[in-house]
Amino acid sequence: MKVISVKHKTSSTKVKAIDCFVGSGYLQGPGGSLPDVDVDFQSDRRQEVKEYIEHRYNHNGKQRVFSAGTFTTLKLKAVLKDVARVHRVPVNIVNYITAIFEDDNMSWTDLFTMAATNKKVHSFIMEYPQVIEDIRTLMGQPRSSSVHASALLVTPDYKDGQELECFDFTPIKKIDGMLISEFDGYSLDEQGLLKNDCLGIKELSKLQAVINICNDKYHAGITFQDIVQSGLDDPKVYQLLQKGYTQNVFQFSSKGMTKFLVGMQPDKIEDLIAANALFRPATLDSGSANKYVDCKLGDAAPVYLWGTYNAMKNTYGVLCYQEQLAQIAREVGKFSLGEGVKLVKLISKKKVDKILALRDKFMAGALNNGCPKEDAEAIWHMFEVAGSYLFNRSHATAYAVTAYAGAYLKANYPTAFYTIALQWAKDDEIPTLMSEMGLCSNAKIVPPDINVSGGTFFTDYKTDEIFWSLSRIKMLGAKATEWIVNERDLRGEFTSIENFIERIFRYKLKKYQYWDDPDNADEATKCPVNAKHIRHLILAGCFDKIENAQSVIERYAILEKAAQCLGFKIAEKDIPEDLRGKHYFWSQQQIAVSGIGAIDYKRIYDNSEAKPKIKGKASWALLKNIQKADYDGKRVAVCASIVDIEEKKFKDKKTGENRIFCKLLLQQNNDLVEMIIWNDEWVNVRAILCKGGPLGSAKNKMLICSAQVRHSDFTGENNLQLYKSSIIDIL
Repeated sequence: MKVISVKHKTSSTKVKAIDCFVGSGYLQGPGGSLPDVDVDFQSDRRQEVKEYIEHRYNHNGKQRVFSAGTFTTLKLKAVLKDVARVHRVPVNIVNYITAIFEDDNMSWTDLFTMAATNKKVHSFIMEYPQVIEDIRTLMGQPRSSSVHASALLVTPDYKDGQELECFDFTPIKKIDGMLISEFDGYSLDEQGLLKNDCLGIKELSKLQAVINICNDKYHAGITFQDIVQSGLDDPKVYQLLQKGYTQNVFQFSSKGMTKFLVGMQPDKIEDLIAANALFRPATLDSGSANKYVDCKLGDAAPVYLWGTYNAMKNTYGVLCYQEQLAQIAREVGKFSLGEGVKLVKLISKKKVDKILALRDKFMAGALNNGCPKEDAEAIWHMFEVAGSYLFNRSHATAYAVTAYAGAYLKANYPTAFYTIALQWAKDDEIPTLMSEMGLCSNAKIVPPDINVSGGTFFTDYKTDEIFWSLSRIKMLGAKATEWIVNERDLRGEFTSIENFIERIFRYKLKKYQYWDDPDNADEATKCPVNAKHIRHLILAGCFDKIENAQSVIERYAILEKAAQCLGFKIAEKDIPEDLRGKHYFWSQQQIAVSGIGAIDYKRIYDNSEAKPKIKGKASWALLKNIQKADYDGKRVAVCASIVDIEEKKFKDKKTGENRIFCKLLLQQNNDLVEMIIWNDEWVNVRAILCKGGPLGSAKNKMLICSAQVRHSDFTGENNLQLYKSSIIDIL
């Protein structure tokens, strides 16, 4: 599977294949240079691509293919530390000064600019002037070399009638059998060599894995190419994106992009292409993104300047792409296509003198073409304003098509899609995926089962149940998981916790003293599973089915059986007696060791001492509902787990004093919401949250409180904020 985008750094040139450029050597096109060929491949097959290119062009014993080199350069912090070491400046002083530099890309001049406002930096410069003088010539110099992650170059077969190899065009070194240029990619561009960026993209590997499941389990008979050539008009795809169900959809899964798509309400592939081009800081700041959305939704009428309709009809009069600029320059200003490409480059690089020279040519061509002078000037102004941040349409199209393919599989085969998404997901991505899954599909996550689960997520495609992976259980590594699965495959399903322990530990006759009792090297070699693994498997719910546990509370009895088999009794400190009958305690344990589990927060709130105090002052609310617009300004009662806590500083605009506030991340199962505790409230609340301990001690505790819902312009979402009379309790 591959996605191809061929471009001139900042402009697009369509080609049928790489081959058509290879024979041209140093011949330059009207655009002024050879284009880059960007080809995105499945990450697990990129090596095959590299081997093919080498096989294709390294013929007759000639070496024509090599990788581009790269250099890391000395930046301010690194060079200052190195030079200060030579001058024997105390390390603690240097570390203190470099910690002040927020931006490591500061220039030598920026250092003095900072010194004008920062007394510490000023004092350092005055005390160690020779250090400052010595770093001047070293900044920006190469520090180390490496190989570019994707750039492969192919040199011409002939030049001036002579057969040549890559060594005849640029200095090349050989490291571990790989040919690497002594120059970086930018220098090789200037030489006119063809650069192929063969990127390994994990998204394509994930899409192929989903397609393989669809063909195997559902007999769908589809390919990536089938989806791309299907018309790209499946209404289910656009309904999914319009509702904001974008998790794990390529390029569209960030919060900002999701909100943008919900506002745009895309209903065709052109909208997805435009979204890729428009959702960037510069276009958002310029108003281009809002203009596109307003025109699309009918809230504003598109305006087309003279001669621009053909180029801008698909974007409602908004200049989105570099190709549009080149097309308008040709159709209005009578530029050649190559001159249009050149204009894009010059504007993006802010080459003022050369831009002004082309302006006269454009104005003359436009007026000669019949364009009114006012429109010609307006078009040129549009070029200057938008040209520096226009996106490449071929690149945006490749991204949009890939995103459509992912959304298509998600809309039509959600269980297969989410199975792969979960297998590739990082731990902090899983709650969001699980939350979305329940809203837009029949797929559902179920706790691990010792007779079903394996090293990856296992899915029952008849019931749409996705069984939690054993490898996601804390401390249970690949070897232990493999040992359990092999035993199950070889001798059949486990019938009880005792049967499991007897079979798993048959080569390890040791009796344990406690869950944490360590194994020696010989024991671990014989059997990689230990007592701590057993405990975590039980807490994760792996034995609920075979032990007929009807409630999470019954996991204590399973733990007792396991401890007895292993040779010890459960201590009070392990499972406190006062918590053994609490449902939420066992759910918390399950979440802690596996990442899966559901806590009945409403039940906890109803049985809490805080409820009578809150009653009549705030109403119960689920975190997933707080994001609704009509909740803004409401006072609510919540019960949630604290998954993250962080103190932040800000400067009071009235007094100029530095003040502290706290940011909490609250979780109810798969739903997350941010809570802000401002300075006045934080002074009183800190002791309650942390109970006299460090800030981090509040993590993973249960919070019950009354709070107010507030819309944040910074995040674009509702959050919770404590107020002066808020009731707060920690479990």
